[in-house]
Amino acid sequence: MTDFNRTDSTEILAFVDIGANSVRMNIYEVENSTGKFRTVSSSRSMLGLAKYAVNGALSGDGEGKLYTVLREFLAKANAQPCDRFIAFATASLRGLSNSDAVLSRIKNGLGIDVEIIDGQREASLDYRAICEKFGEQMANRGIVIDMGGGSTELIGFDSRRIHHITSLDFGCLKLYKSFVGGNGGTPFPTDAECDRIAEYVRARLNEVAPLLSFGGTAYLIGGTARAMARLDSALHGGDDISDGSTISGASYIAVRKATQNDVAADAALIKKVAPDRLISIVPGIVALTEILSQTGVSSAKISFAGVREGYLYELIGKSRRAKAPEF
Repeated sequence: MTDFNRTDSTEILAFVDIGANSVRMNIYEVENSTGKFRTVSSSRSMLGLAKYAVNGALSGDGEGKLYTVLREFLAKANAQPCDRFIAFATASLRGLSNSDAVLSRIKNGLGIDVEIIDGQREASLDYRAICEKFGEQMANRGIVIDMGGGSTELIGFDSRRIHHITSLDFGCLKLYKSFVGGNGGTPFPTDAECDRIAEYVRARLNEVAPLLSFGGTAYLIGGTARAMARLDSALHGGDDISDGSTISGASYIAVRKATQNDVAADAALIKKVAPDRLISIVPGIVALTEILSQTGVSSAKISFAGVREGYLYELIGKSRRAKAPEF
């Protein structure tokens, strides 16, 4: 992204993505004449809303914690100040029986309208973000994979055209809740639980048969993917990762084995590399490696851009079309 100084022709936008594992706010400065933008600041809360979904509804405790996070983010946005505050929720709130009531109370208390986007729209925004980010450098064929806390979006593309798009209702935190029963008081799954997670994911992938053995390059979005890349880097003596880092097929399989072995050794590496994802990292990596293996991709690239940036690109495009002169 290109740097530029703020002028009267720029707009400051706060985007809040309410996910099942984390809630993140990015504040962007947008140049209205060109549509170029840069990230001014980024804030994150590892709220883990999926943990507060009980019998298909968000608990009062979960609602209270979400309200508190949004209030704090709104205060940060107002301090900029931001021209607009935009909030949306993905698998964290969609499908819950009381989501409308929760969002109504947030609207009444904070004045924030939260849009719940469905899985297909989330996947399409992910794909737009990848296309915009990688441009002409994007592979001709491959799969965009966005694993969050409560859902996983898959977009198979060929010659820059979407071949298949879907959203599966499992993510790293949801898998933890469903399969991990507590391993001697630690937050990590046993090998048997990892095997059950892998078996479950393989079964669910039968629902997306067009993507099995699809091949090409995978573009990975989300915290699980970034944590997997950081673990891969650490295993090879590196310190961190960069946007666009590549992981080979052999590497992500090695990362899965290493994380499961690390659990048996008090999880020293996991605690060092991904301390904020202790309960979700192993289920997420097991699931992600199964998806990568079953879809037959040759390598995977990490993308720091995802649904937030896709939403922003869409908003910028609509705004510029609305302002275009008529002849």
